[in-house]
Amino acid sequence: MGKIILVSESGSDVSKEHQERYGIRIAPMHVIFGDVVKEDGTFPPSEVIDYYRKTKKIPSTSGAMTYDFGRVFDEILEHEPGAAVLHIAYSAVTTCSYDCARQAAQERPQLAFAQVDTGMFSYGHYSVVIRTAQLIEAHPEWTLEDAKTAAQDLIDHSCMSFVPDKFEFLRASGRVRNSSALVGELLKIHPRVDLLDGYLVPVKKYRGRMDRVIPAMIRDFAREYEMERPQVWFGHTPEFADSLRKAAEDTAHELGFTEIHWIACGCVITTHGGTGCFGLSGFGKKR
Repeated sequence: MGKIILVSESGSDVSKEHQERYGIRIAPMHVIFGDVVKEDGTFPPSEVIDYYRKTKKIPSTSGAMTYDFGRVFDEILEHEPGAAVLHIAYSAVTTCSYDCARQAAQERPQLAFAQVDTGMFSYGHYSVVIRTAQLIEAHPEWTLEDAKTAAQDLIDHSCMSFVPDKFEFLRASGRVRNSSALVGELLKIHPRVDLLDGYLVPVKKYRGRMDRVIPAMIRDFAREYEMERPQVWFGHTPEFADSLRKAAEDTAHELGFTEIHWIACGCVITTHGGTGCFGLSGFGKKR
């Protein structure tokens, strides 16, 4: 079997280091500032925050388009002839990227292609991409179908959740009503939102400061999803305090997680979540 190359969207937030380490190709998603469209990953997430604070408007986002994937696939066909592509996709219910990748592949029948839908984004998506890359490296004999089966098994056992710190972005974007946001901020209520079948589902509320919320959330989540040790994946948006990072790590260590991976969420996720969000993902019982 020839080389298997993983392709994902920039919304997976896979680091440059891991892209180079495992030869992962990234198709850019997009952030739209009024009349200006920028490729995710080409500018820092702080620009999203600065734009909102100056204009009181939230940028919008769009998925990786057919031409974005086409550009990636053409580079693979030119420089890696004989390679096969496994697209590990950003949640298909939230973006057009899954369908666009398939369309780009159909326009290139000479490309061996398969895809799976993670039903997740950012750090949850990231964890599936990297674990799949590690398995492919450990099994050079695998076919494309073997790699797809392994990725799907990881997805079936993956779990992901987050809590927002503030409601500012959610309120400005219309995702929560002003009254709900105000009550949440006054009472210091933080909803825990899980990813279930690709959808954001509020499952629990925590009350208090984030230094109390985050440890409680980690303990609850690890228990409810029967998370495997030793790996856990933490994600955060800009302006996440170092003290909260320590609180998360201390709790993870208490629970037996010895491999902690921190992912800085990129521009797409920052656009939707705002500042100070915290999330975690891992692998546990089959969902």
